[in-house]
Amino acid sequence: MVSRGVALLVLFIPFILNFAVSSAIAGYVAYQAYQKGLSGEEIGIEVQKAIFTYNFYWSIIQVGIGIWVIRLMGGFKEFKKVATIEDVAVSPAKSIGLILGLAALTQAIIWVYMIINAYVYGGWEEYIKIWERVVKSLPLYSKIYLIAIAPFTAGIFEEVIWRWFGIETLSKYFGASKAVIIQAIAFGIWHGISPYAAVTAIIGVIYGLIYLKRRRLLTLMAAHTLADIVGFTLAFAR
Repeated sequence: MVSRGVALLVLFIPFILNFAVSSAIAGYVAYQAYQKGLSGEEIGIEVQKAIFTYNFYWSIIQVGIGIWVIRLMGGFKEFKKVATIEDVAVSPAKSIGLILGLAALTQAIIWVYMIINAYVYGGWEEYIKIWERVVKSLPLYSKIYLIAIAPFTAGIFEEVIWRWFGIETLSKYFGASKAVIIQAIAFGIWHGISPYAAVTAIIGVIYGLIYLKRRRLLTLMAAHTLADIVGFTLAFAR
């Protein structure tokens, strides 16, 4: 049985690793840009470029922690029980509808955040202008990774870490409702310390509640992967 301390540590380790790596990259690039005399806005753009250029470390963290979590939960035999095809096969139409609906809701929440964020940055046109400057300078391998690989490692292993492991282990110590909230917070800040963390935490609550009701992962993994494929393609295929 996983102790409460270990459970919390596992859920928050991805955030710690992400924060450490991204801070190191951002600090180095910002210092180099400052030495060149770039403006604050230009430094920010250079930092974003660097983070997305070396973003493959996201998947390394997801897969590494995810495999560790599967072992803690009893191995791949137990994983197959919660990721069973029966999650979809019992009621295909209902399950496909849930996958599509959940993916659409995920994207809708993110788009609302983006529109609000764009307003803060001075309007949608200015927001898109800055974003395109970042994206167009990214190497091709980073774009391919984000569109073709990252959605799958996130869709599979983020559900394993936060929904399966997080809810099942924390429910024993805090109860189901608090377990959903705690895993959602850990899931949110894994995406960075910014307003976007609150957005992803909300998504984490929604996915967590669905997991509590179904105790299955396949539909959640499919919805998560689909939402990321759509979102990353729209964001980086340019």
